[in-house]
Amino acid sequence: MHQCVCRTSLLVIPLANREQPTIGWEYLNSAGEVVLILSVLFLGLALLGLLGRADRSRLTAAWVAMAGFAVLATFCCWEGIQLNRSASPVYYELRTMPGDQQQLTLYRRGSAPGYRGRLVHRKDHSFDKDLIAKLAACSWRIGICERLELSEHTFNQDGVFEFESEYPDVVLRYEVTPQTRPILEGVALELSCPVGFHTVIAQHSGALKVLISIYIGGLLLSAFGVGVQRRKMRRLQVTAPEPSTSSPRSL
Repeated sequence: MHQCVCRTSLLVIPLANREQPTIGWEYLNSAGEVVLILSVLFLGLALLGLLGRADRSRLTAAWVAMAGFAVLATFCCWEGIQLNRSASPVYYELRTMPGDQQQLTLYRRGSAPGYRGRLVHRKDHSFDKDLIAKLAACSWRIGICERLELSEHTFNQDGVFEFESEYPDVVLRYEVTPQTRPILEGVALELSCPVGFHTVIAQHSGALKVLISIYIGGLLLSAFGVGVQRRKMRRLQVTAPEPSTSSPRSL
């Protein structure tokens, strides 16, 4: 069987009845701990190449630090792009074919820990909470089975649905009737991240910019350490005594 059958724990969870925890911190904090450990490691390798004696292993350590800081800077840039994607909404056009049940796949935005959707006018994307009352006959629902619990989410009285989920996509199901079809043709679905995640985006976007500047500085420091090690090694080769080339004493 491909469908989850945990029907005994079916829940209908509108936004107004859910307590909103601080979302997004668990993932970002765990990633931050790994990044901090790697930053200290690469800084130590860079200083090892910069301040140490001439040695090929120290030159290699400086090269590793350069590559590490470059990877960390790239990772922070990628995280910033994901956070920016999470902050910007996307709009879905609704299918209006009458009769059969309609399905619309919704994809999670960037690093968002969940989904937030509302019905808007298709022309200007303006929000009208009365739209959900006019389209109540559509029976909107999103059913997911997560952590052995089957839950069903729908629009609340304000015309908004919001919930957390680890799934990268969910399916919105609704029905089209001859009465609701003319209204649906002028309606779109706006999908964005949960409201509480906007605070996380604002805080971490500024921190990522600072980290990118720090890692670029670490990259330059490591490059300077590579140059120092190469000069020390060349100087050591110049000052090293040449091997004796005297001919053997004749008897």
